[in-house]
Amino acid sequence: MATDAWQTARTRFLQLLGRDGRRACVEGQLEAQSHAVERTTESRREEARATLLPGWQSQLADFLRQHPEAEQELRQAIEQVRSELPENYQRQVEARFEVRAGQDAYTSAHDMTITHHHGDRSSP
Repeated sequence: MATDAWQTARTRFLQLLGRDGRRACVEGQLEAQSHAVERTTESRREEARATLLPGWQSQLADFLRQHPEAEQELRQAIEQVRSELPENYQRQVEARFEVRAGQDAYTSAHDMTITHHHGDRSSP
């Protein structure tokens, strides 16, 4: 994960998710998972990264629930990371944001999808 995009992602998501006194915990997660991916054979790295996504999806959804005011900051972080990805990944990345405080939230970027439903789910 030693790319410019990874360093940007690490820095930006550490700033976001490291709030509320969780910086050391988030930093530890990022480092441990980065090392785990790096130890994987190159042919299996995409698969290794994909196995990490559900945990980060959950953390980002929880973060948005707790900090809806950080919507724009999260959008900017994802866009910055996306712009630093190698060109072949940029073509594969779809980023869609419908994050609003007090409403359902859906986020998709690369192989990551986050869906957050806030409030009554009985009505469409």
